[in-house]
Amino acid sequence: MKLFNKVEFVKFVRNNDEMYLSNVEVDGKDDNFDYDMKVVNEVFDGNGCYCIEWGSRGECDFFKVNLVDELVEWNKVKEDENEFRYMRDDIGSDYLDLCFEEEIIRCYFLIVEG
Repeated sequence: MKLFNKVEFVKFVRNNDEMYLSNVEVDGKDDNFDYDMKVVNEVFDGNGCYCIEWGSRGECDFFKVNLVDELVEWNKVKEDENEFRYMRDDIGSDYLDLCFEEEIIRCYFLIVEG
Protein backbone atom coordinates (compact mmCIF):
# COMPACT_ATOMS: atom_id res chain seq x y z
CA MET A 1 0.00 0.00 0.00
CA LYS A 2 1.15 3.49 -0.80
CA LEU A 3 1.82 5.94 2.02
CA PHE A 4 -0.16 9.15 1.45
CA ASN A 5 0.11 12.43 3.28
CA LYS A 6 -3.26 14.10 3.82
CA VAL A 7 -3.03 16.39 0.78
CA GLU A 8 -1.92 13.55 -1.53
CA PHE A 9 -4.76 11.42 -0.22
CA VAL A 10 -7.43 14.04 -0.92
CA LYS A 11 -6.01 14.65 -4.40
CA PHE A 12 -5.96 10.90 -5.07
CA VAL A 13 -9.61 10.49 -4.05
CA ARG A 14 -10.76 13.60 -5.95
CA ASN A 15 -8.99 12.33 -9.10
CA ASN A 16 -10.60 8.89 -8.87
CA ASP A 17 -13.94 8.67 -10.65
CA GLU A 18 -15.16 5.89 -8.33
CA MET A 19 -14.43 7.59 -4.99
CA TYR A 20 -15.70 10.44 -2.87
CA LEU A 21 -15.14 11.46 0.75
CA SER A 22 -18.44 12.98 1.75
CA ASN A 23 -22.11 13.08 0.87
CA VAL A 24 -22.12 16.46 -0.85
CA GLU A 25 -23.96 17.35 -4.02
CA VAL A 26 -21.80 16.80 -7.10
CA ASP A 27 -20.64 20.21 -8.32
CA GLY A 28 -22.35 21.77 -5.28
CA LYS A 29 -20.75 24.46 -3.11
CA ASP A 30 -19.06 21.85 -0.85
CA ASP A 31 -17.78 19.65 -3.70
CA ASN A 32 -14.23 20.99 -3.56
CA PHE A 33 -10.73 20.25 -2.32
CA ASP A 34 -10.98 22.49 0.77
CA TYR A 35 -14.16 20.79 2.00
CA ASP A 36 -12.60 17.34 1.53
CA MET A 37 -9.51 18.49 3.46
CA LYS A 38 -11.85 19.63 6.25
CA VAL A 39 -13.41 16.14 6.35
CA VAL A 40 -9.97 14.52 6.57
CA ASN A 41 -8.66 16.95 9.19
CA GLU A 42 -11.73 16.43 11.41
CA VAL A 43 -11.14 12.66 11.45
CA PHE A 44 -7.34 12.55 11.33
CA ASP A 45 -5.94 11.14 14.58
CA GLY A 46 -2.27 10.60 13.76
CA ASN A 47 -0.51 8.36 11.27
CA GLY A 48 -2.32 5.15 10.50
CA CYS A 49 -4.82 3.28 8.40
CA TYR A 50 -8.00 5.07 7.39
CA CYS A 51 -11.12 3.79 5.67
CA ILE A 52 -13.71 5.21 3.33
CA GLU A 53 -16.89 3.17 3.60
CA TRP A 54 -19.77 3.41 1.13
CA GLY A 55 -23.25 2.01 1.56
CA SER A 56 -25.79 0.98 -1.04
CA ARG A 57 -27.52 4.37 -1.06
CA GLY A 58 -24.30 6.31 -1.61
CA GLU A 59 -23.79 7.18 2.03
CA CYS A 60 -20.14 7.68 2.89
CA ASP A 61 -18.09 7.54 6.10
CA PHE A 62 -14.41 8.22 6.67
CA PHE A 63 -12.71 6.92 9.81
CA LYS A 64 -9.49 5.55 11.30
CA VAL A 65 -9.25 1.77 11.65
CA ASN A 66 -7.07 -1.01 12.94
CA LEU A 67 -6.34 -2.82 9.68
CA VAL A 68 -5.74 -6.18 11.38
CA ASP A 69 -9.17 -6.02 13.04
CA GLU A 70 -10.75 -5.12 9.69
CA LEU A 71 -9.09 -8.07 7.94
CA VAL A 72 -10.24 -10.43 10.70
CA GLU A 73 -13.80 -9.12 10.32
CA TRP A 74 -13.67 -9.48 6.51
CA ASN A 75 -12.31 -13.00 6.85
CA LYS A 76 -15.32 -13.96 9.01
CA VAL A 77 -17.70 -13.18 6.14
CA LYS A 78 -18.24 -16.57 4.51
CA GLU A 79 -17.61 -16.43 0.78
CA ASP A 80 -19.92 -19.35 0.09
CA GLU A 81 -22.74 -17.61 2.02
CA ASN A 82 -22.18 -14.11 0.63
CA GLU A 83 -21.61 -13.72 -3.09
CA PHE A 84 -20.66 -10.06 -2.62
CA ARG A 85 -17.57 -10.71 -0.45
CA TYR A 86 -14.47 -9.96 -2.50
CA MET A 87 -11.10 -8.26 -2.58
CA ARG A 88 -10.71 -6.08 -5.63
CA ASP A 89 -7.56 -6.93 -7.58
CA ASP A 90 -7.74 -4.56 -10.55
CA ILE A 91 -6.75 -1.33 -8.81
CA GLY A 92 -3.00 -1.61 -8.34
CA SER A 93 -1.35 -1.45 -4.97
CA ASP A 94 -2.05 2.10 -3.74
CA TYR A 95 -4.87 1.00 -1.44
CA LEU A 96 -6.90 -2.03 -0.36
CA ASP A 97 -10.51 -2.39 -1.55
CA LEU A 98 -12.75 -4.93 0.25
CA CYS A 99 -16.42 -5.64 -0.18
CA PHE A 100 -17.97 -7.14 2.95
CA GLU A 101 -21.54 -7.48 1.78
CA GLU A 102 -23.73 -6.17 -1.00
CA GLU A 103 -24.13 -2.88 0.82
CA ILE A 104 -20.71 -2.38 2.42
CA ILE A 105 -17.62 -1.44 0.41
CA ARG A 106 -14.51 -0.24 2.23
CA CYS A 107 -11.27 1.18 0.85
CA TYR A 108 -8.24 1.38 3.14
CA PHE A 109 -5.41 3.90 2.93
CA LEU A 110 -2.21 4.51 4.89
CA ILE A 111 -2.16 8.22 5.73
CA VAL A 112 0.54 10.19 7.52
CA GLU A 113 0.81 13.77 8.74
CA GLY A 114 2.21 16.16 6.19
